[in-house]
Amino acid sequence: MMFETKLKIQQKWQNSRLKRTRDSVTQQVRDNSLASLVTKYFVKLILLVFFAMIVMIPFAYMILIASVDNNQADQIKQGTSGLWPQSWQLFSNLRKAAVGSAKAFWPWQKGWERGYLFSFFLTIANVLISIVLKIFLTMLLGYAFSLKKWRGKNLVWSILIMMLVLPEVALLSGQKWVVVQMNNAIKPPSHDKFGLFNYNLFVIAIPFVASIFNALMYRNAFESIPNRMKEVAMVDGVVGAKYLFKIAIPMVTPTTLTIVILTTLASWNSYLWPSLIAGTDYRVMSVWLFDVGTDNTTSDARIFYNIKMAGSIMVIAPMFIFFFFARKKIMNAISRQGSTIKG
Repeated sequence: MMFETKLKIQQKWQNSRLKRTRDSVTQQVRDNSLASLVTKYFVKLILLVFFAMIVMIPFAYMILIASVDNNQADQIKQGTSGLWPQSWQLFSNLRKAAVGSAKAFWPWQKGWERGYLFSFFLTIANVLISIVLKIFLTMLLGYAFSLKKWRGKNLVWSILIMMLVLPEVALLSGQKWVVVQMNNAIKPPSHDKFGLFNYNLFVIAIPFVASIFNALMYRNAFESIPNRMKEVAMVDGVVGAKYLFKIAIPMVTPTTLTIVILTTLASWNSYLWPSLIAGTDYRVMSVWLFDVGTDNTTSDARIFYNIKMAGSIMVIAPMFIFFFFARKKIMNAISRQGSTIKG
C-alpha cells in the first residue's frame, strides 16, 4: 500500500514537472511568433528614438543658434523668429567666439592670453597634470591600504571614508587656505611669466590630484588580485616595489582607465575652482566660455547668444572627438572594471 502511494506521488510530481516544461516551451514558441517579434521591435525602436531625441535635441538647438547672425539671435530671444538660420554664419561665429568677443576674429587680434587657443592648451595641460598626479597618489594610497596588516590601518581608512560624505563646496575653504599659504611662500614674482604660468597651472589642478573615491577603487582592485598569484610572485622573488610595478599595476589597468576617464571629465568641466583661483588671467575652457559672446565695449554689456553657442561647440568638440575615437577602449575598460585574471 505504501509502495503504491509512493509511486502515485512520484507520477503526479513528474506529470506536473512535464506540464510546466511543456507550458514553458509553448510560451517561448508563442513569444517568437511574427506579430510578437514585430511588436517588440517597434517598441524598442520607439524607445531608442525617444531617448535619442532627448539627447540630440539640445545639440541641434545649439548648432542652429550658433549658425544665425546677431540680428536673428535677438529676434529668437524675443520670440519673433524661428530657429532655422536665415543665413548660415556658423564658421563666422566660431571665429568670433575664438576670443570671446563679438567683434574680434582670432586669438592674436586682442592678445594670445584672451583667446580660445590659450584656454584650450591650458585646459589640456591641467587635465594631463591632474591625471598623472591623481593616478600616482591614489594608486599608492590604495595599494598601501590593500596590504594585510599595519598599525592604525582601519582607523585611518575609516576617517578617509568618512570624508566622502563632504560635498565639494565644503572643501573650498580649506583648499583656498592652502593656496593662500602657497602664494605667500612659493609664488613666483610678477616678472617671471613662465614661472607664474606653471604655478597657476599647478594651483588649478590641486583639487583633482587626490581622491578618496579613486583610492577606494584601487584598494578594491588590488585586493581582488588572487592570493595564488601573490604567492607565486613571492616564490620568484618579486616582492615590494617590484611586485607593485610588474604585476599589480598591469592587473588593475581597467581601474586606471576608468579613473583617467573620470578625471578627464571632471577637470575639463570644472568651473568653480578655476574661476575662484585663476580669475581672468588663466582661464580654462569653462571660465573662457562664461565670457564668450559678451561685448564689453559699452556701458551696458550685450550678450550675443549665437556667439556663446558657437563657443559651446568649441568647448564640447575636443572631448566629443576624443571619446568618439576612444569609445571602444573606454567601454572595454568600464566592462572589465573590478575584474582580474583568476588563477
